[in-house]
Amino acid sequence: MKRLKNMRYRGLAALAAATFAVVGLSQVSSSAATKITLTEEDYFNTPGQITALAQYSKQFEAAHPGVTVTRQYVPFANLDTKLLTQAAGHDLPNLLAVDNPFVPTMITTGEIVPLSTFSGFSTAGYFPAVIDEGLFNGKYYSLPVAGENSIVLMYNIAMLKAAHVSPPKTWAQLVTVAKALTTPQHYGIALTCEAAEDTTWQWEPFFWSNGGNFATIDSAPGIQALTLWKTLVTDGSASKACLNWSQTPAASGQFEAGKAAMMVNGPWNFSGLAQANMYYGKQFGIVPVPVRVPGQHVIVPLGGEDWMVGDSGNSTAQQMAFDYIQGLQAPAKELPFAKLYGYLPAKEAVAKTYVQQVGPEWSVYANQTVFAHPRTLGLGVKYPKISEAVWTAIQAALSGSQTVQSALATAQAQITAILKG
Repeated sequence: MKRLKNMRYRGLAALAAATFAVVGLSQVSSSAATKITLTEEDYFNTPGQITALAQYSKQFEAAHPGVTVTRQYVPFANLDTKLLTQAAGHDLPNLLAVDNPFVPTMITTGEIVPLSTFSGFSTAGYFPAVIDEGLFNGKYYSLPVAGENSIVLMYNIAMLKAAHVSPPKTWAQLVTVAKALTTPQHYGIALTCEAAEDTTWQWEPFFWSNGGNFATIDSAPGIQALTLWKTLVTDGSASKACLNWSQTPAASGQFEAGKAAMMVNGPWNFSGLAQANMYYGKQFGIVPVPVRVPGQHVIVPLGGEDWMVGDSGNSTAQQMAFDYIQGLQAPAKELPFAKLYGYLPAKEAVAKTYVQQVGPEWSVYANQTVFAHPRTLGLGVKYPKISEAVWTAIQAALSGSQTVQSALATAQAQITAILKG
């Protein structure tokens, strides 16, 4: 990950400090009875996310004398495996920020404390799909970190203007426009194709919008969607190096550096784009993810992270960990935190206020949420293994080690076994 100079954070840090100073932490009880160190793990790596979390933790510590919050960053591709290893050793951190499709898996480890057992827990006001991510056997095990998100097609305004093309609305247009935008200086589009969940997440809008279902991934919708990506790589519009690119910061970094004219990505990148002096309506624009046939609904995956409390430490530490999470759920705190993270707030009323405040760059994200799907819909704990089969197939097809059809046939056999199991 590219290291950012401290000076690049000063603007965001000042905003976060002012925000949380105004909002305060008065709703969280203060206790100085004992010294407690809360360990926390996450994969947050954008300037806005890092700044928001650091400032909140600092304010939380100030409001709770004797409490120290120790954060550990773990790369996105490694966090799930690390958490499972820690759970097996009964050594989870006090606080986990888990990608939402991994929530059911963590619950089944038996090492997560139900949040609904803590005083002050409430489900009121949340979007049902968001709050229900942590519902299992009548108990709630998670609450959102900063809200929800999805993905859109972002494009470099100047590059499209220079190539005399418009933002694509269909797959055919995407292929044509990406090829026209490809020059010795930059690729037409940056894809995310690493061996991780963010690759499946990036591909899902193309697959789902085309009528795809993971139970039959090797049928026409899957073959057509993966063939599209294969075409973009084969004709040179997308770099084959995408096989090693994460969504953020790798693919987003290509776009920010002017090495890619388009990318499919999420609003958490707004802070990084601003650091690169790229602003909505001036340097970049946003349109929905292209569909194969005009008139198809764009179906994007519902993203975001959930806080969970590990069954670590004593009951006092666990209650304090819940207090940390609960301190971010009040609307007055949720709104500024979502802004710094680049997410839509998880409570419906707060989200409506948010869209009115933040500007038109959020309109496409908000509109796509109407048809968004939780990634674990109907799959639960089986989703992570299914996702692995999917991203493995994508890598095989794009690397050329298998044809699109054979890669998806392999994935289909694996998925069928997973669903039966």
